[in-house]
Amino acid sequence: MVKQQTTALHDEVTLWNSFREGDKEAFACIYQLYAPPLLSYGYKVTSDNTLVEDSIQDLFIELWHSRANLSATDSVKFYLFRALRNKILRNKAKVEIEVLNDFSVEPSHLFDVSNETLMIDEEVYQLQISQLQTSLQKLPKRQQEAINLRYYHDFSNEEVAQIMGVNYQSACKFIYTGLRFLKENIIIPTFFYLLIS
Repeated sequence: MVKQQTTALHDEVTLWNSFREGDKEAFACIYQLYAPPLLSYGYKVTSDNTLVEDSIQDLFIELWHSRANLSATDSVKFYLFRALRNKILRNKAKVEIEVLNDFSVEPSHLFDVSNETLMIDEEVYQLQISQLQTSLQKLPKRQQEAINLRYYHDFSNEEVAQIMGVNYQSACKFIYTGLRFLKENIIIPTFFYLLIS
């Protein structure tokens, strides 16, 4: 497993460096790999789908034109997520669109759950999922975004802080305060309880 992660990291860095050197195929590969998760994340930052799509397009255009001046990175995903968030916020400021509105998290995408864990009564399970989704939507937008980055996109707390433009303590507070609220306000499914206990 560690070897696979190391290989993936090496491939990611190699791809990024090739792109910085002007390799169009590497650039196309980066777009194909990261445009879908960027799009998904963008929809968690703002409800304006057009703003998200335009921001992603602007981001990749700027990346290509400034490729020679880009710095090296050991995480292309982290680099792009942070860049997209900044781009959305800048574009939002220009058109005065409300950011972080109508945030919706799909619980089925938040957690990687084993089959054994899901072996519970379907009716009870669906009720619990409904409660989880409802409770997530009651959280402040910053807590929703932090939890989404942490569990949906698997960023570390430190990376969440950097992407959101806050200090490490604030990111941890967003995450743990949100999780505590969920733990206290819903009948938590077994897999979720194991995650946050």
